[in-house]
Amino acid sequence: MNKLKSLFWGASALVIGMNTMVTTVTHAASSGNSEYVQNVDLSFPGLAAVIHVKNTSANKLVSQVKLQVQDSSIKIQANGFVQCGNDKDIDFKEAKIYFGPLSMFVEDINDNATLYKSNYSVSNKTRIGLGKWVTEGTNGDESFTVPLNQIKNGHPALRVDALEEINKKLQTHLQGGGTETDFYKNNQEIVLQRPVSVAGWCTKYVSPGFTPSKAGFETQNFTIQVKYEGDSDITDKPLLNAQLGGNLPNQLNQNLPLQLSQAGFQPNMPHHIGKCVPDANPKIRVNYNGTGKGQVRFKIGEEEGNFVIFNSNQSSYNSADQMNRYFDFDYPLIEKMNQDQFKWWKTINKTYSHSLTIKAQVKDQNSDSYGSWKDFGTATFKHRCTPQVKVITSPGLGGYQSQENPNKPTINPALKMKPQRAPLGKVSSNTLKPKRLKIEVPE
Repeated sequence: MNKLKSLFWGASALVIGMNTMVTTVTHAASSGNSEYVQNVDLSFPGLAAVIHVKNTSANKLVSQVKLQVQDSSIKIQANGFVQCGNDKDIDFKEAKIYFGPLSMFVEDINDNATLYKSNYSVSNKTRIGLGKWVTEGTNGDESFTVPLNQIKNGHPALRVDALEEINKKLQTHLQGGGTETDFYKNNQEIVLQRPVSVAGWCTKYVSPGFTPSKAGFETQNFTIQVKYEGDSDITDKPLLNAQLGGNLPNQLNQNLPLQLSQAGFQPNMPHHIGKCVPDANPKIRVNYNGTGKGQVRFKIGEEEGNFVIFNSNQSSYNSADQMNRYFDFDYPLIEKMNQDQFKWWKTINKTYSHSLTIKAQVKDQNSDSYGSWKDFGTATFKHRCTPQVKVITSPGLGGYQSQENPNKPTINPALKMKPQRAPLGKVSSNTLKPKRLKIEVPE
């Protein structure tokens, strides 16, 4: 294979350490050709693009961590080659490189799923006569830069959002029993696999003024590494102000500005399994703690549809009196089940998952206004409808009603008791003999 003008979308060797987390979502390699394009080839020489992330907050409390991406773009090094059809009237036209997967639309390229593209030069091979081929190469390296803000949004399997990936790894760390402090103190590495594609077009001379073009492509997975630089100074303990003195814990907590360190859902989420419309809404607890004194308030969101399902009243907080606090809220399952837009939630024996988030803002005792909303813990609440059996107790009737379809319950007919009859020629001990009538004649 001949080399193209090298494209650099990444220049760091891939090093996967003990703290590396590998994203397993990958796209299968794919390709497509047309009448004018015999083959398109794409390969990577082994270097990964690296995105660096650091904590830029001067306050080393874990609740004040502020992550910032240090790079504005990534680079990829790739080799590409396009071979045109076996016809002396077919010539190479152009090539493009894409961040994302391609497919064929008739004999042209469908690039609707891609996030970014650019023209670039590749080596190409065309036939110039009977049995004669010529290969045109490139003249060295070519750098191609892809801005991160161009590929930050899109399908989760395609986009590259370094802070989102760090947060996902943090949530996995917390669910496994780890702490935010330990997470941010140590280096973190995440390896992503994302599809990169090359497309090439060749044209054919058919008649004067008519030289149509047709395409081919190849898609391969490319490695991108997100690297967070650990901050060894991160702590979950308040730092002593030298002006306070005295080493008095109460005095220290009362004089510190109010900071919320943690807010998370209870570990044993009360998932609902049973009646589609429960008798009472599931009650969920949120635990939180911090340092200082002031006011705090929360809102609980549901990522699906961006709903806010709970807003708390403001609560006084003083870590000197009690550092660990909690509050309970009801997940509005009854209300949602009774809304037409959520009627599909009533499907029997199907589990529905809802991603919940916590946002909080605080107001210090010496402040007149609340600070900005900040993100805290996440969790998943699940519910599932199961068939319900209801006994019918009407006098003289028996039967049941099954909740197979909550919108159209199936009613089984009431069962009726059949009279029992003894076999012919035999009299059952339980069969009552008819009584002889006694006729009285008036005198």
